[in-house]
Parts: sequence; structure tokens; C-alpha cells
Amino acid sequence: MSATNSTIALSLSTRITLAFLMGLLAFAIMLGNAIVILAFVVDKNLRHRSNYFFLNLAIADFFVGVISIPLYIPHTLFSWHFENKLCAFWLVTDYLLCTASVYNIVLISYDRYQSVSNAVTYRAQHTGIWKIVVLMVAVWVLAFLAHGPIIIVSESWKTEQGHCEPGFMSKWYILAITSILEFLAPVFSVAYFNIYIYWSLWKRGQFSKWPSQSGPTSLASSSLSGHSFNCELFSRTSLTKLKEGAVSLRFKRQRRKSSLSFSIRTQKNSDINTSKMGSLSHSDNLGFQRREHLELLRAKKLAKSLAILLGVFIICWAPYSLFTFVLSIYPPNQRPQTVVYDITFWLQWCNSLINPFLYPLCHKRFQKAFLKIFCTKKQPILSHNRSVSS
Repeated sequence: MSATNSTIALSLSTRITLAFLMGLLAFAIMLGNAIVILAFVVDKNLRHRSNYFFLNLAIADFFVGVISIPLYIPHTLFSWHFENKLCAFWLVTDYLLCTASVYNIVLISYDRYQSVSNAVTYRAQHTGIWKIVVLMVAVWVLAFLAHGPIIIVSESWKTEQGHCEPGFMSKWYILAITSILEFLAPVFSVAYFNIYIYWSLWKRGQFSKWPSQSGPTSLASSSLSGHSFNCELFSRTSLTKLKEGAVSLRFKRQRRKSSLSFSIRTQKNSDINTSKMGSLSHSDNLGFQRREHLELLRAKKLAKSLAILLGVFIICWAPYSLFTFVLSIYPPNQRPQTVVYDITFWLQWCNSLINPFLYPLCHKRFQKAFLKIFCTKKQPILSHNRSVSS
């Protein structure tokens, strides 16, 4: 990314203060994303499909703090003029890292969209590590193709004042294409995923409002079938009694008693079976409702995180994309010098600072992994104290 020379017109004390603040920003970016990477290495339970994409995002943001900002501070604030090779390296690397960070956000959003839209198949399928690696590498390849070839082919990396910026900054049509690739297309993609998730949540909420009719109807049908079965038994026994009219009265009474006791036993057995069927259907219905409730809660969390993701991404990237496109209309020597443009330029890097707190730090699995990292030194001390006290 490129910046204007408006910061050079500031006083020395102001530039030193800005350099200190940007140094803190770079350190915070490196620290936050390094913790995410370390947690992924330490805890094997984090090695899940979606968490690999978090790792890829953390790697891109980590190198923003290692390469992009440390080279930007002396070049822009203290007039350190880059050589051609160093200027090309900084431009290609900075554009690559920032665009890879954006594309990783799109990949994470798509993965969450898949987990909601195709929840059954998403959980059933066991994606191999090579497919995940291919997706991670594809993000970097696409991020390089978005800007790398244009920067390398242009070979005009410096302005007349010696500032390092790509040659296409003064060509509005190229900037329009790059803005679509690095901002508009990701924004519309994440917005579509978010809208679809909210729409599916609304449909599930409407469906869950309808009362379940399976339990009562199944109980009624089972009770009716039990009563019909008893009536059939009673009718059959009565027919046999009529046919055996020649038998003595004493024998008749015994047969009637036995048939009556048999019908009572069958009635009790059918009632027991009916109650068992009713309890089973009721427990199944409760289990289904509980699973549906948990799925709704999980989808709501995903939708909320995607909404926050989209809002933060727009806040951090929209001002720079707009200012860059407006400034491309002016000739290079007549561009208005304003600090606001530099602030929008720095705001992109703030996205790399927010990402490790916005995604991994909000997940319980990552929080448990962080506790493992920070509590490893306390456990030996506690165990030693227990052994001494015993």
C-alpha cells in the first residue's frame, strides 16, 4: 500500500510520537497473532477444519506487523528512500499480506456459511488435511495475482519525490479493478453469507413455533389400536362360547371367568405398551427439540460473529478504498496532501490487530488453549508446593 507525503510536513516531535504509536501497533499485531499461532501448535484439539483458516489469517496478520509497518515507519515518517528492489519488495509484500488477510476472512465466512446451510453434510464429511492446505495456499496465490503482477510489470515504483508507491496509483481504471478484487467482492460475499444465515435462522424460528403433532396423534392411534384389538379378542371368545352351548353350566362359568381374566390381562398389557410408546415418542420429541434449540443457538452465534466481522471489515477498508479511487483522478503532482488519507491507510493495519481478538479469542477452544499456554509455568510450582507440604 502507498501513502502520501503529508506526514513529512509534521514537526519532529509529532513524527516521533507517531512512530512510537505505530511501533506499539506493530508489536500488538505480532503479539496477538503469535498467541493464536502458538495455541494452534500447542493444542492438538484446535486442529479442526475451520481453525486452520484462523491459522492462515493469523500468519498473514503476523507478517503485517513484522514487515509492512516496520518498513513503513522510517520510509514515510523520516524520509528514508528505498532502493528499487527494496521498494518493490515492500509493495508486493504489503499488498500480498493485506489482500491475503481479506481473502482469509472470506474463506472463514464461507466455511461458517457451509456449517449452517449444509450442517449434516458439513459434520459428516471428514475433510483431509491436503484439501485444507490447498484452500490455504489458494488464498495466497489469489492474493498475489490481485496485485503482484501489476506491481512487478509496471516497474515504476517511485514518484518524483522519492516515495515508494505502485505505478498504477494514477490510473483510475486499474484502481477500480483492484478495489473490486480486494474490497467490493469480499464485502458482497461476506454480506451474502450473513444474509443467508439470518434468513435460515428466521425460517427455523418460524418452523419451531408450530406445535408438534406427532406425539398426541401417535398416542391416540396406539390407544385406538389397543382397544380394537381387545374388542376383537372379546368377540372371538363370545363366538366360541355360543358354539359350545351343550356344555354344562358349571363348565360355562369357569370358561367365562377364564376369558374375562384373559381380556383383563390383555387390556393391561396393551395399556402398558401404549404408555411405553407414549413415553418413548415424548422423549424423542424432547430430544429433537433440544437438538433444534442448540442448533439455533449455534447458528445465532455464527450470524452475530459474521455481522461483527462484516462491520469491522467495512470500517477498516472502505475509507482507504474510497480515498484511493478519488485521488487517482488527480495527476500525481496535483494530489491534495491530507492527513486523513494517511489515517485511512493506517486503519487497514488496525484490522490485523482486531482479527485475533475478533475470531479466535472469542472461541472457547482457543480460550482453553491460551489458558494452557499461560498456566504451564504455574503448574510445576503448585505441584512442588504440594509435595513439600505433604
